Amino acid sequence: MAEISNVMALGVLVGIAILALKTGLGCGFANLKRREIIYVAFIYLAASLILSYLVGVIPLDITQNILATGVTMHVIIAIGLVYFGIKTKKEWISQGKDVSRKTFLLLSIPCPACLTATFLACLMLSQLSGISHLWIGILVGVIFFIGVCGFSFAVSYVAALFTIKNPSSLGTAMILFGLFYLLSLLIIPAYIQAESIPVPQSTVNSHEVMLSLVVMSLLMGIGVLVDRARRRSVKEGEKWIFLQG
Repeated sequence: MAEISNVMALGVLVGIAILALKTGLGCGFANLKRREIIYVAFIYLAASLILSYLVGVIPLDITQNILATGVTMHVIIAIGLVYFGIKTKKEWISQGKDVSRKTFLLLSIPCPACLTATFLACLMLSQLSGISHLWIGILVGVIFFIGVCGFSFAVSYVAALFTIKNPSSLGTAMILFGLFYLLSLLIIPAYIQAESIPVPQSTVNSHEVMLSLVVMSLLMGIGVLVDRARRRSVKEGEKWIFLQG
């Protein structure tokens, strides 16, 4: 049981790091100064502390109501990311206008979905570890702060090194995350539904499987040899026609 709790806690921390990576991409590609990136990281740190406090205050039924609106929030954010991502690319490519200092906010500033995920992270870590809410908030906030700053500086450095630090790259990142949000709304429910369907048990004969693989390999090899011989005869025929002409 303890191992399962540790795995779940590790998964929650990895999820927080992924959110920090999303924020780092927005800050790294946008035209921001280091000081401004640190301000964004402080916002996540403060939000984590506030949400960790709310974990012990907000009743469970309100938490369930917040989670029920998760799909709607994801759809709105996904559409916004795609729309403003296209707008960012279009303004830069067609007019040379940099709007990244405004549009990056949709990717980097804590959105309702990110705040909900942070709240759930604090709630799950508190239940799994038994640590006080305050220390959970500090832990999550520090991970966010280090992750946002680290990813932002790394993305900015790599993008500048490969000369792709421009609003067009930011727009591409926003579009990809928007499409990922939309795709996750389709894949995750389908996966959960598939997991609930009972799968009939069947035995597999290893000898039959190996025999099938050998036969398939032989057929593929024969097909490759026949195709190669056909191509060689066609090339020789073309060469003969060329010499005769």
